[in-house]
Amino acid sequence: MNIKYHTLFIAVISTFMYICSIEALGSWIFLFEAIEFENYIDYFLFIQGLLQFLAVSVFIYFSSKRYNLSITIATSIKWFVLAFLLGILFVYFQTPLKSIYNWLFGTAYQIDYLYDGFPKFKNINLIASILLIPVGEELFFRGYIQNKLQREFKPPISIFVTAVLFALIHSPYLNLILEFSNEDWHLFYLTFFGGIISGILFFKSKSIGSSIVFYVFWNTMVTIV
Repeated sequence: MNIKYHTLFIAVISTFMYICSIEALGSWIFLFEAIEFENYIDYFLFIQGLLQFLAVSVFIYFSSKRYNLSITIATSIKWFVLAFLLGILFVYFQTPLKSIYNWLFGTAYQIDYLYDGFPKFKNINLIASILLIPVGEELFFRGYIQNKLQREFKPPISIFVTAVLFALIHSPYLNLILEFSNEDWHLFYLTFFGGIISGILFFKSKSIGSSIVFYVFWNTMVTIV
């Protein structure tokens, strides 16, 4: 098999395994139910996010050694500032994106920008949604997937493919498993554009730190508004 197609195949299979692993990690909930830990639901996202982060960290550690991947955080301060600004602004850019999606699919998604989400920061689960999960996903998709693709493909292709694979984990794949699941492709659509921005930041800055900052503040703003 051509080395380019082999690398692409590995990227797709790795993403599929990532999705399967996320769902498998969620099985901890049955253990807590078995020991009758009544308040587990109050910590569900935090525990799930922590498990995902640890699993990805171990995977990246061994993969970086096996494939000689360079994953660095340090870069010029300008990239961190730009990533911060883009993370803040992306939630506003979602308004025109949603308008296009609504026009295409006849939906009615909108953001009201009430800025009433600050009380949510008292919830421990927020640590997962704005820190643990973003860091884990960026390590996997930019630090591993895009890192490998960039060795064989031109930057625009590696960024585009990684963004699609990143969006896939936010796709309504549960519709295929659960009868009561009735999600659409709205989240896939938005995260694809977020993945493009994150991928460009990673490529230009040569640092996973900038893409992490972007994703963290993107999720932070989503929580606030």
